[in-house]
Amino acid sequence: MDNEKIKILIADDHPIFLKGLQEVIEDKPQLEVVCKADNGTEAIRLALIYDIDMAILDIDMPGANGLQVAEQILAKKPGVAIILLTMHKARDGFLKALEIGVSGYVLKENAVVDIINAIAAVNRYQSYISPEMSSFLLKHKNRNRNDVSFRLESLTPSEMNILEKVAQYKSTKEIAEELFISEKTVSNHRMNIAKKLDLSGKNSLLRFAIEHISA
Repeated sequence: MDNEKIKILIADDHPIFLKGLQEVIEDKPQLEVVCKADNGTEAIRLALIYDIDMAILDIDMPGANGLQVAEQILAKKPGVAIILLTMHKARDGFLKALEIGVSGYVLKENAVVDIINAIAAVNRYQSYISPEMSSFLLKHKNRNRNDVSFRLESLTPSEMNILEKVAQYKSTKEIAEELFISEKTVSNHRMNIAKKLDLSGKNSLLRFAIEHISA
């Protein structure tokens, strides 16, 4: 996706928002909206017909909601990156999105500002969460008291530091900037942590950190 235009599907049942979203995206020459839908059923159909790199989906749509659309797309085209748009700050919906394999989670109230950052992060195979959503999740963090200390003993101090920052919903880029190290080094740490904790699958490290690490 680095040397060619990023081909994007957008879906939202509000035509004014959909038009505005398309304009914001296509203001960037490296981005192209190749198809758009106003309901979930149409979004699934278009995603399977068109050659797309990314789908940006409203979580609340008629026909099929954004989570259902994401699940259907990823089942057929696992290489497509998914960004969900939502008006609601809801922890359960966010965790469900992670479980499905969604890469980005953007609040609609900040979509004009956040969406380009989200696309850039997801295009680098990183996760993206709206800063306001991250703040909300930290305030309403479910303190899971299961004893997982035995799983953490194998981690080095540097790896624990990385894991704690992951639990704060910080991106690879943000962690790298805070610790004055490269994004590649952070990515390597994350892979090593996941291996030591026997975690596999997309977003598994983030899900583990959310559930078990106090931030």
